[in-house]
Amino acid sequence: MPADLDFWHQRYTQQVGWTFEARRYIFDQIKLNNSSTILEVGSGTGALLSSLLYDGYAQLTGLDIDFASLKKSSFVRAVCGDAHQLPFPPGAFSLVICHFLLLWVRDPLVVLKEMRRVVRTGGWVVALAEPNYTQRVDTPSELAELGKAQTDALASLGADVDIGSNLGELFYQAGLVNVETGIIQPQEPSLFTDEEFELEWAVLRRDLAGRVSENQLQRWYDIDRLAAIRGESQHYVPIHFAFGEVPETSKVSETFEV
Repeated sequence: MPADLDFWHQRYTQQVGWTFEARRYIFDQIKLNNSSTILEVGSGTGALLSSLLYDGYAQLTGLDIDFASLKKSSFVRAVCGDAHQLPFPPGAFSLVICHFLLLWVRDPLVVLKEMRRVVRTGGWVVALAEPNYTQRVDTPSELAELGKAQTDALASLGADVDIGSNLGELFYQAGLVNVETGIIQPQEPSLFTDEEFELEWAVLRRDLAGRVSENQLQRWYDIDRLAAIRGESQHYVPIHFAFGEVPETSKVSETFEV
């Protein structure tokens, strides 16, 4: 297994920790039970599915376009496929969820419509975490350019850097009803561990490789490290969530007229 895959599994696991409270809130709202059939679209290395399995949800399926990533999540049913054309029949699942996916897909509305298609009537579609990098805040203020550089780098790789702010509208356009959106509250800077700090910087170095000089990166790192010691370092990107219900067929046209 490539070392990079192990690294990204560590990162995905960290992100799952960020969204734990939001997931618990959403599952309480939609009355999800342990017998529910759940599909994660863009499941990657299985970090989220592993957490769901630990929470007692056993009927899990993961879909990802990258076969190597799926091999790491062999503890659940894993399917290699494209989120724009899900290889499942209509109404196959109680819940379809995604996690930091829509910012990377070619057409997020098509993906959401596909997610809705494979959920039974009365079931739910959940986008658990989608960022809005255009509203990010980096502290100390000397690191604002670092934040802009990472945002620009992600955009150059094809990311929709403000997808989070559009989730509600996309959910309604996909024909979902009873849509609710929200923003995950940021973690206090002083609560980050040294390991989390270094992991964040490992991601920053990968994103900015070849775009920013090593000297500049080291200067930013030194500023950030000192701020972290003081409990003042933060790279806050608003993370949005949305969930919506699949209506009866007769109500779909009403949804699009809203």
